[in-house]
Amino acid sequence: MKKIILTLFFLFAIFSLSNVINSSAERSSSTTVVINSNDELMEKLNKLEKKVYVDNLIQHIEFESEIIIPDYVDVKYVEYAYNLANQLKISTRMIFRLMYRESRFNDTIVSPQGARGFMQLMPDTRAEYAELLNVDTLKLDKDQEDIYIGMNYLKDLHDYWRKKGNTEKYSWKLCLASYNAGKGSVKKYQGIPPYKETMQFVDFISKAHSNPEFFSNYIKKYENSVKVSS
Repeated sequence: MKKIILTLFFLFAIFSLSNVINSSAERSSSTTVVINSNDELMEKLNKLEKKVYVDNLIQHIEFESEIIIPDYVDVKYVEYAYNLANQLKISTRMIFRLMYRESRFNDTIVSPQGARGFMQLMPDTRAEYAELLNVDTLKLDKDQEDIYIGMNYLKDLHDYWRKKGNTEKYSWKLCLASYNAGKGSVKKYQGIPPYKETMQFVDFISKAHSNPEFFSNYIKKYENSVKVSS
């Protein structure tokens, strides 16, 4: 009789333990589902927040710089260029107008003279500054390197002419002329060289804000989003 009672008690204990384990597993599974759902929601919110930030950034840059950034451009390079310009205290308007003028943001363009990339750097200049700035230690991809080298080269040109006693505004114009035609040509003519390409280059990048043609193109690009939001 004792054996029967003990056997029944043992079976009851096993049954109770099994229920506890199953209940715990169900709660754990339910908790996992909730956690996974929350993670997915946060991921979606983060992506949406990033998209809104990038869209607003591009619109801000286009409006400020009066150029249209093509849809084929990877936004990470737009964001990188914008942040680096602010870090180096270079006008973002100037940088994006320069990139637009030089390459239309096409990193595969090669000029007849051999200049390459977003910033249209000559191979010798790129190699010199890559070594000078220890670019290989910065963990940048090729296009980021071009942007980084181009902006630092531009800043060095500005600082060179500023130290010569030129005004801030004129130093930037001489800097742009040097970027386009070479520092030697600017020295030779003691100012912006009388080359049509160089003069147009400097005029385009240093142009004052407010361009009716740009605003027309800007409105065309965003007219659908404006209609939706209004």
